[in-house]
Formats: sequence, C-alpha cells, structure tokens
Amino acid sequence: MAELLGTSQANVSAYETGRLTPGPAVAARIEAFTALPDDTIYRDLWAPTLASTAMQLREDIRAGVGESDMLRVIIQASDDFPKLTTAAERAFFLAEPGPTGDARFDALLAGLAVHLCREAGMESTPAWTRAPGRLLDEICWFDSPAPSLHALGLRDAVPAMRARGVMFSRRNLESV
Repeated sequence: MAELLGTSQANVSAYETGRLTPGPAVAARIEAFTALPDDTIYRDLWAPTLASTAMQLREDIRAGVGESDMLRVIIQASDDFPKLTTAAERAFFLAEPGPTGDARFDALLAGLAVHLCREAGMESTPAWTRAPGRLLDEICWFDSPAPSLHALGLRDAVPAMRARGVMFSRRNLESV
C-alpha cells in the first residue's frame, strides 16, 4: 500500500496510528485508495500509480540511475493505465504524485496524466497537472538532444507534454 501511495511504510504506519497527519496530496491518494472496488486490479496485480512512479523516479535520481532507465518507469505506467477499467482505479492512478526532485520529470508526469486521460476519452484531467510546478520554463528534450533533431522532436512530441515544455515522442510510449 505504501508503495502505491508513493510514501514510506513508516509514514503509512504513522497515519494509521494517528502519530502523523498526511498532507493534502497524500490524503487524497489515501481517499482514492479506499474508494477502490473489492475486485480492483490493484488487489491481484501490481500496477503502478503516478505516485508510485514519482517515488521510483525520486529514488532513481538519488541513486544516479540513467535517464533511459528512468524513462522505462514512465513507459510502464503508460502501458498499465489501459488495464484500469473503473473510474475509481483511474482516479487512484491519477491522484497527485509527490515531487520527483527533478522539474523535468514532474512536468513529464503531468503531461503523461493529461495524455492518458485524453487517450482514454475521459472528460476531464486532474487539476494538479495545471499547477505552475508542473510546467517548465525551458524546453526539455528527452529523446532528441541533438539540435539538428529538434524539429522532429517538436513534431513528434506528445501534445500534453509539449504544452509543459517536455519534448517526448509518442513513439516512446508505444509498447514494442
């Protein structure tokens, strides 16, 4: 449960005993978790959430993991979202994640959330995706670092990510 909530087991224990009060974002994730149906995919199959993805990215940043390996975590979350069939599962997946420690990845996660909502035909996107901390001041090129490839990167970028200053190609989200 702690991993899915994007927090530590010690924090979950402290929330349960009343020694610690969760902040608004974690409280919203807990509320979304408790709203899951009994037959949720999260009961039988480990599926990521944006909060667990952000937590993994935060750990990877601290450990100095390479960017390409970190992007695999994003791609896995993207691949697993279509498996979520109920509104409660999607709400839990889309609940506001904690910061990763890198503004580029925070913006990428916001863009991914909007992209997945649009791909699924959802009527709205999470409000947290529009927060100023989820937009970059400078363009970040994840998959076309060479200036000569920037035009292609701009053309191929996921629109929801491009709007946040993140150039990340649609082809990177496609399963092979």
